[in-house]
Amino acid sequence: MEHLLTINKKYQNPMEISEKAFDVINDLIKINNDRVAGFEKAGADLEDYDNGLIAVFNKLAGESRQYAVELTDIARQYGDEAAEGTSTSGDLHRAWIDIKATFTGSDLLAILNECERGEDAAKAAYRDALDPENELNPELAQVLQIQQRGITEGHDLIKSLRDQVETTDDDRNETENISNTTREPAYQEQQEQFTEQPSYEGAAGEYQNQAAYAPEPESIEQEEAWEEEQASSSANSKLMEFFVEELKDLLWAERELVETLPDMAKAATTQELKTAFTNHLAETETHVTRLEQIFGLLGLEPETTKCDAMSGIIDEGDGIISDTEEGTAQRDVGLIFAGQKAEHYEIASYGGMISLAKTLGYYDIAEMLVLTIDEEKSADALLTEIAENHVNYEASTERAED
Repeated sequence: MEHLLTINKKYQNPMEISEKAFDVINDLIKINNDRVAGFEKAGADLEDYDNGLIAVFNKLAGESRQYAVELTDIARQYGDEAAEGTSTSGDLHRAWIDIKATFTGSDLLAILNECERGEDAAKAAYRDALDPENELNPELAQVLQIQQRGITEGHDLIKSLRDQVETTDDDRNETENISNTTREPAYQEQQEQFTEQPSYEGAAGEYQNQAAYAPEPESIEQEEAWEEEQASSSANSKLMEFFVEELKDLLWAERELVETLPDMAKAATTQELKTAFTNHLAETETHVTRLEQIFGLLGLEPETTKCDAMSGIIDEGDGIISDTEEGTAQRDVGLIFAGQKAEHYEIASYGGMISLAKTLGYYDIAEMLVLTIDEEKSADALLTEIAENHVNYEASTERAED
């Protein structure tokens, strides 16, 4: 692949770049930075897998790092401020939501699925960037076309690896279903073949040698129609019914916490815990607002269904206040327990809802839910810190009543 900076040097006279073209350049800088962050995180999550696959991820991350540098040089060369950092919205940013918020690295196929989704979005971004309406001059268009070829090759490689893992998993499941009483002599050899992890040792080298490029067969109109059809189909699915019911459940839970957190703050002994509950009250009010906005995005009125789990946790917190003595560290220990039970329930719920929103194609909703789950995790971590710093110890020194 010809180095893009070499291409730029062919043009001795500065190429004129329109304001629209500068916007395209800066968008693609952020998108490539997203791609770098996504593949680096995916590689870190897969550190226990074949090193060949990690090498592929590192190579793809390095490719986009170079693209971002080249686009930054172009922007600066022709008088514009170059973008920095990753995007805060858009398809590629949303495609990495699970990697950013909920991935543990335990599911190879799931991570490859996310990587493929990210690559789909990257391809779409370059396709949109090369739209004639963006007023790209021929030189800049050539640079983007070369980068687009690299993005397409990376997408095809990820898809191939994903298909390889999926096929291997299917074969393994089929093999495991063979009855012990009907195994043929050759079964042992077949089983060993199927249960081995697929090898990616040569994948990075094969990727390096790829040169063929086929333009996207679908038109923008065809892809937009497909996306609309998918959204319409998902909106009428049983999964959508479940998603909406869980939204109602979460909205009830968050509204109840808005009513409960002031009582927990008032009952707390230490000022640090009082402040933690008070600050999280403000966050919880925001969570309520986000859920109401999500109902609006779905064209629905905000409704609630009683959340039995949260109701029980709140009742338990009330019991702790009644059963402990005011002004004791023991009460704070109990309040932290109750608070963390609520946080853990919400973290589990929002994690599941992020996955469902992505499956249904609601990436804007998934991104809103990621903001909430990050705040819930921070609140949980703060309660742990307060407990371990002094509250637990102080409660251990309080004399129990005879």
